[in-house]
Amino acid sequence: MTEREELLRSSEYWLTKVQIQVFNLLNTYMEENNLTQKQVAEKLNVSPSYVSQILNGNFNFTVSKLIELALLVGKAPIIHYETIEQIMKTEAAQWNAEFKSKSKKASKIDRPGSKVSVQ
Repeated sequence: MTEREELLRSSEYWLTKVQIQVFNLLNTYMEENNLTQKQVAEKLNVSPSYVSQILNGNFNFTVSKLIELALLVGKAPIIHYETIEQIMKTEAAQWNAEFKSKSKKASKIDRPGSKVSVQ
């Protein structure tokens, strides 16, 4: 098993990934609406310390709280599941496409006989 596959199979990886997404969602909402942590806590019917935990990345939430938070900021939580193998195939395809794109750009620059003007 590769290191990447081991990582994708760890619950800590997925919890951290969701925590980062929730942080970004809430932080952006607060900034765009000029809201304090206390104001957001009141809207979610939670303590200000809970909002602080979300923003510090030290939280574990219930699915119902995740849904409430998403709806508060005007987003719909869409959850779907994929196999680890499918995720790895998708990542490999994306990496290959990026590599080919970068290689193509580099070959245009490094092509013998190409004119380069220096001022």
